[in-house]
Amino acid sequence: MKKYKNINIILIIISLLLMTVIFLFAYEGINVTTKNKVIDNVIIYSSLILLGSFITNVFKNIIQESLNKKLHWYQGRLKLWNSISYKVKVAGEKSFNEMPLAIIVYNDKYKIEWANNYAKEVFMSSLVERDIHNLNSELASKMSASNDFDIDLYERKLHVSIMKDDMIMFLTDKTELMNLELKYQGRMQAAGIINLDNLEEALASMDAQEHNMVVSKIMGILGKWCENYNLYIRGFSEKQYIILMDRYQLDNLLTDNFKVIDEVKAYCYEKNLRITVSIGISCFDAPIIDVMDKASEQLELALNRGGNQAVVYIDGNTKFFGGKDASTETRTPVYVRVKAEDLVDMVKKSDKVYIMTHGDSDADAFGSTLAMNQLVRTLGKPVRIICEESQLDKTVKKVYKMVEENHINILEYFIKPNDAINKMTDNTLLIITDCQGENLVSHPKVLKAAKHIAIIDHHRRGENAINNYDYLYNKPSSSSTVELIVEMYEFLEDEVIMEPIEASLMLLGIVIDTAHFIYRTSYQTFNVMARLQLFGADMSDVKKLLRDDFDEYSKKNNVTRTVEVYHEHFAISVCPEEEIVARQFLAKVSDELISLNNMIASFCVGRLDDHTVGISARSLGDVNVQVVMEQLNGGGHFNNAATQIQNVTIEEAKAKLIEVLKNFELSGEEETMEIILIKDVKGKGKPGDIINVATGYANHLIRDKKAILKTDDNVKELKRKNELENQKALAELEEMKKLKVFLDENPITIYARVGKEGQLFGQISSKQIVDEFKAKFDITLDKRKFVSTPINALGTYTIEVLLHKEVKGKITVHVVEKKA
Repeated sequence: MKKYKNINIILIIISLLLMTVIFLFAYEGINVTTKNKVIDNVIIYSSLILLGSFITNVFKNIIQESLNKKLHWYQGRLKLWNSISYKVKVAGEKSFNEMPLAIIVYNDKYKIEWANNYAKEVFMSSLVERDIHNLNSELASKMSASNDFDIDLYERKLHVSIMKDDMIMFLTDKTELMNLELKYQGRMQAAGIINLDNLEEALASMDAQEHNMVVSKIMGILGKWCENYNLYIRGFSEKQYIILMDRYQLDNLLTDNFKVIDEVKAYCYEKNLRITVSIGISCFDAPIIDVMDKASEQLELALNRGGNQAVVYIDGNTKFFGGKDASTETRTPVYVRVKAEDLVDMVKKSDKVYIMTHGDSDADAFGSTLAMNQLVRTLGKPVRIICEESQLDKTVKKVYKMVEENHINILEYFIKPNDAINKMTDNTLLIITDCQGENLVSHPKVLKAAKHIAIIDHHRRGENAINNYDYLYNKPSSSSTVELIVEMYEFLEDEVIMEPIEASLMLLGIVIDTAHFIYRTSYQTFNVMARLQLFGADMSDVKKLLRDDFDEYSKKNNVTRTVEVYHEHFAISVCPEEEIVARQFLAKVSDELISLNNMIASFCVGRLDDHTVGISARSLGDVNVQVVMEQLNGGGHFNNAATQIQNVTIEEAKAKLIEVLKNFELSGEEETMEIILIKDVKGKGKPGDIINVATGYANHLIRDKKAILKTDDNVKELKRKNELENQKALAELEEMKKLKVFLDENPITIYARVGKEGQLFGQISSKQIVDEFKAKFDITLDKRKFVSTPINALGTYTIEVLLHKEVKGKITVHVVEKKA
């Protein structure tokens, strides 16, 4: 083409030259041969016309050639477009009909107008003219709410994208990807540490043979537990063991609720040993060293909450299991000395010290700040207590007023929070007493500004506890935080000096936190009280500060009269809905109620402000009320706990409390009795079980003919019957477990006739499911064991089957359209 173009240009140039030569020759010939101007003009004009015609023809040829070239280009492009269009058409038809992308076109009434072959395969239906509501009600519901969502359909996991304006739905099969994700998650590594609490102390008086026998028995229990769940266990000391597992195995442990803790406790209780098990486990996507570090944190959390429990970190959340018993005291003088020396070192390295406690500070919180203030002053370091009157409870406000009037020298100890923040340096130590929750401290801004933090507390450590501490001394078995601090005085080099009123205020904290020495009072508590008396503490001053005015006394009596007894052993009183009361008022009422005969726990419910209802709880050892309150997002101690619930009425809060108590198990090791159940007792056991419960509760079960005393004759007869029944029950249980696995892994498909829009003619009955299962697998199921689930549309359904009291199976039923 290019060569042809060049030749054409050369010919044009030659033609122009020839025409020019001819014109000049003609012009010269005229001048030579004739004098006639008319003839001359004719010749000239004719030559010009001939030349112009020639030039015009040349340019016409050039233009025509350009047009021919464009036409040729357009013809080639058209041919290419036709080829591409054909290929696009073939690709579209291929994707519509053969690629794994389901496409459905529907109208504004959710009736399907067109669907590709893959969509028909997914739904196992012809689809056209079917109503989406009849095909799958969940799909129809999600379509109206979102343009992008996931859905399970006939064992497929699909992602749905919708073009609502065009009414086109695309379904992408993500089954393999999601199964891969689940497999990855299930194989995620998990690690744990098992700790035998109080082991050394409990076995200290035993000889080597007895010592080894006890440890071997406990290891046997732990080993059998690990074997049942295929856990890897190795000991790195006699007291601690490492366990390794994956997420699948951990999920099974969570279902089991760590019953091994109760098994070890039962053995140790039988041997009169105060040994319990604490477990810390973590599971998240990280290198194993980080997983182990997190497991160690969970174990520390379990121990700080009193031990005898498991704490599991999984999916970014912390879960607690067990912890139903009071913690065992292991605070030896050596332990206290070491903790005191560590704290002294921290104080000496700091430039100044600030002391802070929790909001709505009670007597123990206020007294513990005074106690710590005296400890730091004795070490010669500048120290102030961060305090605002608005952050004190009713009793402590009374104390503060008394200080302002009669002991103004104590006011020098206090500093406002903003002043403290402005004076803090990178070397300032913040000591937090009677509190370790980030959401509970009196001044969160101070906590945020602190570079070095020490915590001393006697509450069980919770999920929202401060983690960036440099020092932690946490003993839930202690009566009070005042007790923990004052017993450190003995190990200071210099003698602590304080005013008698300060000692009395510290004693006030112990008196209130022990409810006048009823709860958590040990020999160490009385040792601390004796030391405070040497400083001048006066019980009569404490009594004066605790006196009620007449109105409060009358109000307390009125609320106490509202008491209701739930399950014969739980006393619950409620305050009037319209009346605002203080937390301390609720505590006083619950203290009164626990003194009632046969009560094992007491609760008082009242409104703390317009949006908050509080519950105060007390027990005498048979119930861990802290666990009760933790289930209502509260906390506290074994005998003394509380919670606050937002945006509910008092009756709603009471209903929440009763719901928790319904399934709560009684516990306790003092004043108990062993009995044999002869009837089912909810939450306790079945006929033939030997249980150990509080004496009052045991007598109640015997009177109701639900239990008999544990005697030698009764035990022998029980063993004989149990041996026979256990063999039969074990065989039945194993058979049902196998059947459960089979049911879970083998879905069935029921083909049903449908109407024009895909609606079923009636429901799918339990008999149809039983018949289909029998026909397909030759297994007969009892339809009476089915948990009723109405099946009145096409789709996938999960039917729960009660195979055994400990085994629940699930049948997956696909209901699809029966071909005509």
